[in-house]
Amino acid sequence: MRYTDFHISISAEEVCRLLDGHKSTLGGELAEELEEMLPEAFERLEPQAFLGVGDTEGVLYEEEAEEGQEALYVIITVGETLSGWSGELFREGDCVKAMLADAIADHCLFQMDRQLREPVLGLCRQQGLGIRRRLEAPQDASMEIQRKALQVSGAGEGGMEITEGLMYRPVKSACQVFLLTRDRDQFFWEHDCSGCPDTSCRMRKGRPPVLEVETMDRGGQKKRRIQGHVQAGESILETLRAWGIYLDVPCGGRGTCGKCRVCLVKGELAVTEADRSHFSEEELERGVRLACRAHPAGDCVIRLKEAREDAFYIPGSREKAGEESLERKSAGKAGRKGVAVDIGTTTVAMELADLETGERPRIYTSLNTQRQYGADVISRIQAADEGKAKEMQTCIRDVLREGLARLTEGGKEPVERMVIGANTTMVHLLMGYPCHSLGVYPFTPCSTERIETGELALLGEAAENFDVSIFPGVSAYIGGDITAGLYALDFHRKEEVSVLVDLGTNGEMAVGNKDRILAASAAAGPAFEGGNIICGTGSILGAICGARWNGQQMELQTIGGGAPVGICGTGIIEAVYEMMEAGILDETGRLEEPWDEEGFPLDGEGKIRIFQKDIREIQLAKAAVRAGLETLLITYGIEARDVDAFYIAGGFGCQLDMEKAAGIGLLPQDCVGKARPAGNTSLEGALRYLREADGGAAVDEIAGKVREISLSTDRNFQQLYMEYMYFGEDEE
Repeated sequence: MRYTDFHISISAEEVCRLLDGHKSTLGGELAEELEEMLPEAFERLEPQAFLGVGDTEGVLYEEEAEEGQEALYVIITVGETLSGWSGELFREGDCVKAMLADAIADHCLFQMDRQLREPVLGLCRQQGLGIRRRLEAPQDASMEIQRKALQVSGAGEGGMEITEGLMYRPVKSACQVFLLTRDRDQFFWEHDCSGCPDTSCRMRKGRPPVLEVETMDRGGQKKRRIQGHVQAGESILETLRAWGIYLDVPCGGRGTCGKCRVCLVKGELAVTEADRSHFSEEELERGVRLACRAHPAGDCVIRLKEAREDAFYIPGSREKAGEESLERKSAGKAGRKGVAVDIGTTTVAMELADLETGERPRIYTSLNTQRQYGADVISRIQAADEGKAKEMQTCIRDVLREGLARLTEGGKEPVERMVIGANTTMVHLLMGYPCHSLGVYPFTPCSTERIETGELALLGEAAENFDVSIFPGVSAYIGGDITAGLYALDFHRKEEVSVLVDLGTNGEMAVGNKDRILAASAAAGPAFEGGNIICGTGSILGAICGARWNGQQMELQTIGGGAPVGICGTGIIEAVYEMMEAGILDETGRLEEPWDEEGFPLDGEGKIRIFQKDIREIQLAKAAVRAGLETLLITYGIEARDVDAFYIAGGFGCQLDMEKAAGIGLLPQDCVGKARPAGNTSLEGALRYLREADGGAAVDEIAGKVREISLSTDRNFQQLYMEYMYFGEDEE
């Protein structure tokens, strides 16, 4: 395997440290020399790595080796032209620049080593393996082992060699060997400098801290014991991400949501201001910390409750409220197969379809693990701008690979093509497009055109390399998922005017028929999916999804019928409606005493409460959606009573009580009798695209027909937004 996706920057401080470990800054003349050399340095840099798995014969003593143990052999190089630059400058007599060139090459090589962690750990996770130990050349890996690495990794075939003088060509190259283990929960990636005899090394760091993680299920039973190294300066959250362990972090790791809690069992983790803002003194004494703000300085053991992805309610294409899940249906007849995909900001749904019989035998659903970088698209865009784009691309690629493996039973059923519906940000992250312009005015995407590609280009590896189509979008915030929904619901053929509302981390909506379609996106935020709600959660088992006031207390309905563990979006809408009807809060959203300070308890134990902050989050979200919908109707020239059908898409729509939603002013009263839960319209659109020969032309026509209404500059929206901050339907 050859890997070239490195992102190298050159730090004057690091170059200085490599020149002289006692200094942290370059002198004025040296700094100027370095600045002048940088453009040529980047031109000369040709970073690449070669990775290959092989046996450990000749690598370990017989008593050290596990039966059948393998190793991952890695060779990295900055390339011939940068490697030889220092020698060229010495021959020209420019010793200062020659030393700088040598340090630059070393600096690039060390960066490549750090950036290889993600692909190496990802490769191990895909094969169900862990890393038991790292061997570093030359201390732990003799020249014979390095020759083996050159052969196993494929670096020799790539033009690299070890000369008779026992030097690499290119010179600025390095070798690592990772001893693999069948224990997939070991991640000992780092080199232990404390055991290295080279005490003069200017990159010497000592022994890396070891983090041990005990994961617990919701019943408190221990599930897994995971161990590995923590990189210097890295938070526990960042370490867990690298290990492929999912934590729900709606704020993207900024310390504001309080959801990434872990419990320190052994060792030390400093208490931060963010910890104090979310946890009581008693909790802090028990070791409760925010993973995103916890930076281990030494060995420590933590405990966390592992997210249960299989417990989330994620609707398939055909699933409406009350229908049973499709996940356990048996396979259909053998025939040409296609896969439909909906990549949502929070969840991913994939469905296998027989292109000849029309049968849809299997569905795969998962959380979008990019959620650990933030609950909404704005957080993801910011994370991409901060250098996390590659990690987020890896996240969604891993989910798609896993889904394909599950749907095809490990590749036993060949796939002919795949169709994907996704919002514009998700498409950019999947394709590796830069996201910066999505988050700043005038919010310009790299492209919204329909994408035709293949499995290999999309996922970086392929068993079959089948064709892949991705729905076209309209703009930065009206994406291919909305195009897919309009296609699924026949907007391009309808005479009657219909409305599509997709309530997720964004509130996207469209109104129209075959003649014209208007669409808009309202920044609803993640409140409807449990984000930014103090006791909020996603649609997991035990999430409160319904509530009714009986005059004395709330009667609760939970997903799965078990004990309540939190409150999801539909639950908080129902609870707010019931609290309003009971006089617990007024139409302005103010909680009455004594609940205004301590929150209103939903469960009998008072552990799950709705606080004043939560009410404000719902007010902001519902005002944005309602004002956006009314603005669309006004611009179209109709009222809600003129609409033939209101389609409410997504899992939220499948579970939503339309009367209560209208009761708090989220939806117009005139839509209640016409509202139809539509399921996953993006996935349904992808399935339709698989079946219809003219799907590409049809979706291009729809995307071209949609006209976006910019709510941020619309006076109607601004006025209506303030009006709909109040609870209850208007009396007009």
